[in-house]
Amino acid sequence: MNESVVLQRPIAATVLEAIAALAPGSHVATDADNTLWAGDVGDEVVRIASAPPHLPWQAGQADFAWYEREIETNYAGACRFSAQLLAQVPAGTADSRLRDAIAARVAPRTWLVQALRAAADRGVNVWLVSASPRLAVEIAAELFGLRGLPILAVDCASGQPLRFAEPVPIGEGKVSAWQALGLPQPDLALGDSRWDLPLLRSARKGLLLARAADDLACAWA
Repeated sequence: MNESVVLQRPIAATVLEAIAALAPGSHVATDADNTLWAGDVGDEVVRIASAPPHLPWQAGQADFAWYEREIETNYAGACRFSAQLLAQVPAGTADSRLRDAIAARVAPRTWLVQALRAAADRGVNVWLVSASPRLAVEIAAELFGLRGLPILAVDCASGQPLRFAEPVPIGEGKVSAWQALGLPQPDLALGDSRWDLPLLRSARKGLLLARAADDLACAWA
């Protein structure tokens, strides 16, 4: 195990200090859901597909109660399912509903978002590494002030059969996807769950944060 991984849920000041210490050209790999924001944008894809009016999906294509159970028993499969839902509808047709859902139900961890935005502006390479579908992560990043930052997320191409871009960044796949791009070892990695531990261990320093949903400083709209 990488001895630089901090597992005791550091306070915000510790995280901010680690980010402030990064020199231009450094690399940050940060999880998104419940790290950068409170909520899970992949969940929101399934939620809107499951509920009337369902559009652009058809009724019966998604069952949010089933998905929640699947998250507990087959996390990787549930993450893939969310991306598959987006791949099954024409490009652009889900954007508006998904944007509205994320704006209503997901909230930025403002202190962390602002610190990472400032780091990127001074030349730190800040990457969002997420097990959610790319479109959902892009929409959240734009909504919460992280537009333009590079993203590693779950990509699923339409067609029969649906095909995922491999490696899929879920669990150990986050590390594999990072390495497949030829990126250097992250100088800092941030996450909030056991699924982020491989990414944290791959970095020079990894910080396991408390979930943003439990962060009293998280700004809800």
